[in-house]
Formats: sequence, C-alpha cells, structure tokens
Amino acid sequence: MKIHHIGYLVKKIDKAKEEFKNMGYTVLQEDVYDDDRQINICFMEKDGYVIELVSPTSKESTVAGLMKKLGNTPYHICYETEDMDKDIQILLARKYVMWEEKKPAIAIDGKKVCFLIHPYAGMIELVER
Repeated sequence: MKIHHIGYLVKKIDKAKEEFKNMGYTVLQEDVYDDDRQINICFMEKDGYVIELVSPTSKESTVAGLMKKLGNTPYHICYETEDMDKDIQILLARKYVMWEEKKPAIAIDGKKVCFLIHPYAGMIELVER
C-alpha cells in the first residue's frame, strides 16, 4: 500500500497551517469542515509529502479524546488501498482493531476511509484509491 498522507492532530488549525507554511509547505486544499466527525481538515504538501492537519471543533469530535491525551502531534499514517475490504481483513487477522468503520470522507472527494489501531503500530487510515 502506498502512503497517501500523514495525519497531524492540531489544536489551532490556522496557527498550525502558518507554522507549516513557514517550513515550506503549501496548502493543497483549503480547510474543510467534516460535520460527521466534527473536525476541520487541511491538506498541505512539501517535497512530495502530504500532511493532513486535523483539528477538533467540539468535545464530541472523533479526535477530541486524542487531542486531550496527546496534544499537537502526528497520529496516523494513511495508506491507499485497491481493495479496502480485503486489506481490512488482512489487518484484522494481524491483530488490528477497527476504530472507525469505513465511510465517505468529505475532505478526500467522498472516497471511503476507515481507521484501525494496532497495539504496536498505532493508528492507520485506509483510503480507497
């Protein structure tokens, strides 16, 4: 599977965006609000690497607990998949646990994504190619 992006959890997306710009990143897509997950998202790129800034907008956000526990930090790697169902089954057999079932992601053109967690590898996201 090819890496699509690295997800960064950030408390203040505008301030984080400015700091990444200072490091040479450019905005690929302006902020998108995901009402279902209650997060703001911004994709940025530098030298062919894509990051996704993810900022919770409420205490009910899917990442609010992570923000409280981890603070500003990279927290997942997203991989492109040709066959999401097959790759999910492979990962589940390797002791990954489903954190969020597959559903469309508004910030990635409605492509389906899902999140899984492994005790030694942390969180990953799969996105359909």
